[in-house]
Amino acid sequence: MFDKKRAFNKLKRIKDLNIAEDMSMAPFSNFKLGGPADIYIRPQTEKAFVAAIQLIRQEDWKLTVLGLATNVLISDLGIRGIVCQLSPEMAGINILDNELTASAGARLSDLAAKGAAAGLAGLAFSSGIPGSVGGAVVMNAGAYTGKMADIVLRSQYLDAEGQVRTLEATEHNFNYRGSFFNDNTDCFVINTTFKLQPAPAQDIYDEMSDIALRRYKSQPLNYPSAGSAFKRPPGHFAGKLISDSGLKGFWHGHAGVSGKHAGFIIQDGKSNASEVLEVFHIVQNKVYENFDVMLYPEVKFIGDWQEELPQRNSD
Repeated sequence: MFDKKRAFNKLKRIKDLNIAEDMSMAPFSNFKLGGPADIYIRPQTEKAFVAAIQLIRQEDWKLTVLGLATNVLISDLGIRGIVCQLSPEMAGINILDNELTASAGARLSDLAAKGAAAGLAGLAFSSGIPGSVGGAVVMNAGAYTGKMADIVLRSQYLDAEGQVRTLEATEHNFNYRGSFFNDNTDCFVINTTFKLQPAPAQDIYDEMSDIALRRYKSQPLNYPSAGSAFKRPPGHFAGKLISDSGLKGFWHGHAGVSGKHAGFIIQDGKSNASEVLEVFHIVQNKVYENFDVMLYPEVKFIGDWQEELPQRNSD
């Protein structure tokens, strides 16, 4: 049985660790949904992160690690055990020659801006991804002109025993929306070093501006969502399959499919996580019924769910 009071008292002794009990997760996720975490911690430094994870491993407490929670749907019932969120407070960014090293909590948009200011190209694609370094490396995030696999040089991470280790570029085993960390979910990124290339700063800013405009024109930025709802199925585009199934602009209560981009599931600010989950099921079932193609969620379902979750592939 998880002793919440004991866990809270032990964790609060760690320096530079913000901590709270029964914290609503809704304000901390892009979907703006989710019930309370039993204990919520937010390390301000890499040292605090390592210390907290090592203690949690030692005590065998249930742990959920989140980045900026941009691609997750959190249950209305919340998350049991401890939630560790790698916030922008754990966001050191350092440049040495053509290498940029960033803590797991750093925002991708901040990385892109730092790289551009230093005349280093390679990160412009990340300027339009509303996530953090840790989450982006785990899922090999990409958009438009690039992906993490193109630029990651090495990562420091915590292994299952709480030991700090280093993963070199090829050891990340990057694949479409996945990496070493998808297969080793008890390992967590501490920081990552990126290999960039010198380029005129204005050219990089122009690329970032073009990406920002394309994103504004194509994505439903005025509604809470978790980005692309489904992975791209081989030989198809998820958004087109959803649109061709007559679901573009579809609403189910206060949640639905964007009328601007059918690949996005959105909510209007009055929904709950269970209602959004139902939309995932409706879309998945309708596309399979019409085209015999299974759409697998790109969004991760986090927390204490009692409902059946949408089918996922083996990763």
